[in-house]
Amino acid sequence: MRALINSLIMLLLLATPKPVIAQVTASSLTEIQRGRVPDSDSLAVSSLYEQFDVDYTRHGLQAGLRAEIFNAWRNTAPGSPLSQVEYQVVHVSQKHLRWSQGPVELAAGNYYAILGRGITLRAFDLPGVILESGQYRRRYSPSRDLEGGMATWAGPRAEAKALMGRPVFSDIPPAVRAGNPLRDLPRRDSWLLGGEVSLRPTSRIKTGVTAVIHHAGSIDSTRTWSGFLEFDVTPAIEASGLPEAYATVYAEFAGLNDVHVDGSALYISANAGISNLGLSLEYKDYEKFAFSFNDPPSLVREHSAVLLNRATHALIADAEKGYQAEATYSIFGLGTLTANVSKGENELAPGFTTTFNERYFGVDVDLPSDDGGHAISTNLFVDWGKNELKGIREHRIAGAGIESITPGGSVAGLDFQVRRAARMPRTEPAFRDVFTQVSFQHPSGVGAALILDRTNDPFEVDDGATPDRVETGTRSWLSINLNVAFLDRYEAFVFAGRRRGGAACTSGTCYLVLPFNGLEMRLKTYF
Repeated sequence: MRALINSLIMLLLLATPKPVIAQVTASSLTEIQRGRVPDSDSLAVSSLYEQFDVDYTRHGLQAGLRAEIFNAWRNTAPGSPLSQVEYQVVHVSQKHLRWSQGPVELAAGNYYAILGRGITLRAFDLPGVILESGQYRRRYSPSRDLEGGMATWAGPRAEAKALMGRPVFSDIPPAVRAGNPLRDLPRRDSWLLGGEVSLRPTSRIKTGVTAVIHHAGSIDSTRTWSGFLEFDVTPAIEASGLPEAYATVYAEFAGLNDVHVDGSALYISANAGISNLGLSLEYKDYEKFAFSFNDPPSLVREHSAVLLNRATHALIADAEKGYQAEATYSIFGLGTLTANVSKGENELAPGFTTTFNERYFGVDVDLPSDDGGHAISTNLFVDWGKNELKGIREHRIAGAGIESITPGGSVAGLDFQVRRAARMPRTEPAFRDVFTQVSFQHPSGVGAALILDRTNDPFEVDDGATPDRVETGTRSWLSINLNVAFLDRYEAFVFAGRRRGGAACTSGTCYLVLPFNGLEMRLKTYF
């Protein structure tokens, strides 16, 4: 009886109108796999990954945590005493406490931060990305957070930020045990102190300095610093008689000092535009500036096309310089033209330099329907260049996509991409990749896509699981992808078939996706 009375009281309190003084939000990401990674698994693997985030907010206070669970059952050989080898990981990977009041904000636990443009420090997350380590065969979230504390103050003319914490080595999944006796491999075996101070002499100028002291075990401390200047020259342009024009300039120079090596980094960017024309130009020169806690601008265009994304270049901040320039022109009511040129040179050793360059041109056209019929959206692109760091002496990539949108909101699409590339040395023959996708999305939240990926690349066609013979010809990956959103809080995704591995990029950060043959189900839940 008492439980019933308490329940009625709670229902009455919840139904009574009152100001919201606290809020609890939660989300869950669940992914189940049944299949194998080619060249690594001889038999199928069953795995479950769960990521759970919960946050409590009251006034200016926020508290939360992230828990990750991973289970895998790996079959070895039928009848073997090790036919079921089970991996279990339960790990609270993040816990945080934040408080803000006016211009002041405090953070404790796991947090994200950036100093300048990330040259001296950037701690960040990749929402929704789940990686599997090829070495340790664990699935986990590759978050690059800091564990410690941070205090910030932001005024109208000045800003200050001070932080301390332990960076995470995100290439190692949680709870990987090794050694004798078995112990968890350390993911946070160093700590750092850092900060940033910036001033705004006027509303159009911002200048500041950043500094980071990093200490790792018995190794001497590494000290990095930078100074930056951001200048909005739009008022001067408007005063000259171009009211629709704008321009901004940003420059940051950084240095590294320790007893073993000196490093430096220079980043300059400029953005300008007038009417429907936009221009951007960036320059980089990084030397000995790759750390586990920073992320300098890469100056490599992030593409949405699969073959372009797969052929991208990953920044090597220890020895890389180059530039990126992009121009966009909007045709009002019709579409956008985009041209991009980027180049990077890596001096890996004295007298040995590799070059990456890319030239991209794309056209996006939207044709609305005036008579209640189907609207059409198309995109075309061509891309050519080389990536000597990956052994590609030249590549040519072209693609075309078209979507038809019905008055009711249903979208049917076709995407076709082809790549021709050749490796070094020049005696190596050229190979071809072809990517095709047919998709349909209903406004109710239900969709499907059929994907066919083909190549005659000798590196991909030859099966590493059969070392006694060399396979030639063409290799194909065929898959079907289903998605459904329902009840405003659930998003479900199903993959069945074969997935090609390779590089993928999200928010300017690239990572390696392992190939997979089998069934994968993902569920996102928002509470």
